[in-house]
Amino acid sequence: MKNRTLRRAAETLVLLLIAAMALLLAAGLHQRAPDGTLTTLSTGWYQLTDGVRREVTLPAKLPAEPGQTITLYNDTLTDSDGGKVLSARGVEYGIEIRAGETLLYRYEDNAFPKNAQMRGRLWADAELPDNIGGQTFSLTLTPLSGRAVALDAPVLGTAPAVTGRHIQSSLFSIGMMLAMLVLAVLALLIFFYMSFFGIRERRFLDVAVFLLLCSLWCLTDSGLYQIYGRDTAAGSVISFYAFMTMPVPMVHFVRNTVSGRLRLVPDVCIALFCANALAQGAAYRLLGVPFIAMLPLTHLLLTAGVAAMLTVLFRSYREQPAPQLRLRIEAFAALGAFGVAALVLYWLLHIYWYDAVYQFGVLLFIILLLYGLISQAVEDMRFHMEHRISHEMQREDRMTGLPNRRAFEEYMERIRTGKAGCRDAVLTYIRLEGLNERNDRFGLQAGDESVIAAAQCVADFCRACEEAGESVLCFRTGGNEFALIRPEPHTDSGQLHRQFRAVVARYNRTCAPRARIIMTFGFSRLCDEDGKSRSISAWKAEADAHLKRNEAGLGGDAE
Repeated sequence: MKNRTLRRAAETLVLLLIAAMALLLAAGLHQRAPDGTLTTLSTGWYQLTDGVRREVTLPAKLPAEPGQTITLYNDTLTDSDGGKVLSARGVEYGIEIRAGETLLYRYEDNAFPKNAQMRGRLWADAELPDNIGGQTFSLTLTPLSGRAVALDAPVLGTAPAVTGRHIQSSLFSIGMMLAMLVLAVLALLIFFYMSFFGIRERRFLDVAVFLLLCSLWCLTDSGLYQIYGRDTAAGSVISFYAFMTMPVPMVHFVRNTVSGRLRLVPDVCIALFCANALAQGAAYRLLGVPFIAMLPLTHLLLTAGVAAMLTVLFRSYREQPAPQLRLRIEAFAALGAFGVAALVLYWLLHIYWYDAVYQFGVLLFIILLLYGLISQAVEDMRFHMEHRISHEMQREDRMTGLPNRRAFEEYMERIRTGKAGCRDAVLTYIRLEGLNERNDRFGLQAGDESVIAAAQCVADFCRACEEAGESVLCFRTGGNEFALIRPEPHTDSGQLHRQFRAVVARYNRTCAPRARIIMTFGFSRLCDEDGKSRSISAWKAEADAHLKRNEAGLGGDAE
């Protein structure tokens, strides 16, 4: 039942996650600026080339010669646009925004320099002066390596409207980030749930740590954080460290999947990733080498790491084919494919939304891994519960429902090793008298009924002790024999045994004459008069000796 509940909870959470992401993206795609305060400046732009005016409609690709700058002018702004915010792309081209001769925006690196791909995710936001009407507005850009400049149409509106547009443009990354956080929480919950039942599936912990690092990288690497964050330089450093250490938990995942000599490859990869992070940190701090200059090394290690994990998993699959291993191979293959696609977009095409491709690949990778892990976890939980139920059944007396002799001996062993956590205890042996005679006279069924009645008296007595604050454990140790253990006794044994006699007497008054029972008992304390603990065998022997002395009737000695 619990396994079915775990599977249904995981499936429901994934479905809710997908529905939430779909609603979020749909809402973003249909978002409109409030009260029409956001407009797109696609017309009114022109270039001046040798005194000749050429009209330009954005978005457009603007050709340029090496070293040549491109300036676009616009005369359509009025005083009613004063105080509004104009947001333009093109930060990767070193965009400058001017109103007449007044510089409104120029990108400048902070303490953490960025390359063109990282700057391409940013927006150039400039607040227009109140007297913008009648002034010539201009955008100046410097092409990269003589390539044509691809420029989108700027947007103009109030600051909240522009911020809303930036959020809308980042909805995909925000959705990916939220999905990673939800799946990380799911993995942690499953890990702790299974740990509660004694199953330590550390791969769920590996997945959770990976997703947390990945979501941290997505946040600090995003254009929203780089524009609106408080300390973007520190955030960029955190982003690079998260990116460099992100593969470690996934390589550890593979290490927990394979066995034998195959674990050597993940161990080497983990060492390389950690050494890379330490070395780049030292080079950045001591030598001033920017992380951007060392980024190709991290990308090379990531590519090699994914290839190595695929090789290890494939070799493990060849040695022992299993559907779970095949699914993990497919997951790492998907991650590798999306990773290579992101690298092509980053290094060859210089496209700034490369991160969205990699984020989607990571999410697909994790969903495949979690699907396989949850399926395996359900099987593990089912096996564990079956084993646990079987173990409990072996420790329970079928006739009376009390713990049996095996459970009694296990608890005695816990007392001997100190695992029970008690410094003193009282052991009481109880015997149902006349069972053989009753079997001979009235039949085995009558004998069984008397054993059940005796067990019920023992259970009622233990329940009354528990209600009075006295902990008592009861066992059926033989055909007509029972045992009580009182850890850390608080009440005098003579008083408790008188209460037990009262329980037996109450039963005998309410039953048929031939069903009446006689029970004798004898007890012993674990610690002697000097406070020293006896051996378990001596403790049992003394209780048994007291029982034999009291065979004449229901009675007992005071402590």
